[in-house]
Parts: sequence; C-alpha cells; structure tokens
Amino acid sequence: MTAISRRRFMVGAGGGMAAMSLSRWTLSDWAAAQEMTKATLQMGWIANVENAGEFVAQEKGYYTAEELDMTLEPGGPAVSVEPLVVSGKALVGLSQPDVIARARQNGAKLKVVAATFQRNPAAVMSLASAPIKTPQELVGKKLGIQQSGVPIYDAFFTSIGIDPKSITYVPVQFDPAPLVNGEVDAFVSFQTNQPIQLKTQGIETVTFLPADYGFNLFSDAFEVSEDTLADEEKRATVVKILRATIKGWQDAIADPAGAAKLVVDKYGQSLNLELEHQTLTMEAQIPLIQTDEAKANGLLTMSETAIAQNIETLKNSGIDATAEEIFDASLIAEASAGLATPVA
Repeated sequence: MTAISRRRFMVGAGGGMAAMSLSRWTLSDWAAAQEMTKATLQMGWIANVENAGEFVAQEKGYYTAEELDMTLEPGGPAVSVEPLVVSGKALVGLSQPDVIARARQNGAKLKVVAATFQRNPAAVMSLASAPIKTPQELVGKKLGIQQSGVPIYDAFFTSIGIDPKSITYVPVQFDPAPLVNGEVDAFVSFQTNQPIQLKTQGIETVTFLPADYGFNLFSDAFEVSEDTLADEEKRATVVKILRATIKGWQDAIADPAGAAKLVVDKYGQSLNLELEHQTLTMEAQIPLIQTDEAKANGLLTMSETAIAQNIETLKNSGIDATAEEIFDASLIAEASAGLATPVA
C-alpha cells in the first residue's frame, strides 16, 4: 500500500466504527475499480439506433457486469475505423467485411469476429404506386444511384446474370427527392434510412435487398486485430464485450420503442434525433439482425453458410479472400455459449 493509500485508509481511525466502516468501503471500492478492464468499441456511424444494442448494454450495466470499463465511441463520415483498431486506440471496431478485406490487402491484420447485421441493409427502393419488386424489373428503367454505389451494384447485377448496361444509372445523392419527383424509377437506399424517411412523410415504398439474392455482406461487423486474438487477456476481453453486447441487443429487440427512446433521450441527445424516425428504424433493422439463423444460433453469430456467402460476394466484387483470412467465429461462439436462444 502506498503512503497516500495508507493515509486515506487511516483517516478517522480514532472516530469509531462508522469511520472504520467508511475506510473499509473506500478501500474495497478502490480495489474493485482496479479490477475493471478499460476497453473502447469504435462504432462506424453516429450515435443512433444502429447501435441500440451497445447503448442498452451500457445502460443496463451488462459491460460493468463483465468487469469492463467500456467506452462506446461514435463514428461518422470522417471516421475511419480500421486505423483506430490497428493502432490499438480501439480494441474493437464496427465495419464491413469488404472494407476489412481491402485493409488487409494494405497490410492491416484485421479479422471479423461477430456480426450485428446478418443481412446487409443496402436496398433498392421504389414507390408503392409504381413498384419494382425484383432486380429483373429494373431492366430498361432508371436507377438513381450514388457514385460510390456504382461498382457495388455493377457487381450485384452481374452476379445474378443482369447486364448493368441494361439499366440506366442516374447520379443522385442520398436525398430520395428524385424518386418522389419521378426523375428515376428506383433509388439505391438503405432499408433502415430513406424508406423510413419517406414513410414519415406519408409516402409508401417497396424495396428489395441484394442480400435476398445472395449478394450479402455482414454489416456492423466486429473487427479486431490479429495481435488482439493472439493475446489471451485481450481475446478474453473481446469475448466479454460480445457477450454483454448480445444481451443488449436481446433487450433492444424485445423493446424497440424503449431502445429508441434511450438513444434519443441520452446517447444521441446532442444530435436532436426524432423519436418516431428512430423507433421505425429500430423496428426495420430487427429482421436484418434477428434472422432465422440468428434465432437458431444466437445474435451476432456467424454461420458457415453466411460466411461462405460473404466470401462469394467479396469475390464477385473483385476481392480475392478466404474465410480463414477474414473471419474467426470462435469468439462469438464462446460468448454465445449458455445464453438463451432463440430471442423472443
């Protein structure tokens, strides 16, 4: 015990049992704090319901119960997750297998150890009044697409036997106004974003997901460095993070309105989020997170079938990688052991 600790312990020693009890509590509290493991989870996007499970886990003390002093660090358009994980500034990051695979090609030794979104939320949206329900119905039509999405959708259409040139690409940003105004027949969106934006304006839409046609990549995938996997203590910490996060997502899915309110009122308060939009988003992402496989195996788990589909999608996107290079499912299997499944 250091001199400072000794002096603190001896304060009020002559003041009877109350002082002694207080001194013992202070020492015990200090000891407990010393046992907590500090860890940072770097999110890929701003603090909204996309990460409701993590926020619920924090709020309900699931990380604390795992003896973790957990920092949930929001991301955003200017945040690159991979360098933060490689440098050790974040123990765990949330990203996507294609981004991680490209980072590996540039020397970043990263692996995916769990996945929140089993089905990628990328979607093609059309108006319910003029629905386009399948990729085949896009042939000869105008598709509003962001520049960053062109190579992705070129690869998707090619993978299902459609010539991308048979569809007219119209450059757009992320505002779905061109669809509403009739400038395009369909619009590249996210299932959890623009369709909900229009729904709150009273505009009904129809969507299909490339994931429904086998072109699927996990989203909000948990990535760690290979150095972390090789370190027994750090690996154990990641397992604890995953276990607590599973519990958070179980609760968020069981009470989506409550999870949305928590994010709006507390964790995303500075962003002035709208409760209706966040609640609808939370409800829309549940089927993408709690798939049939996730119901059977547990949230955040990665089946061999799903991993194989991810690898096939990477190859169709021009990224040559193997499952062994990109994925390590042993940590989420360990974290899921003993937890109740399926989720109600």
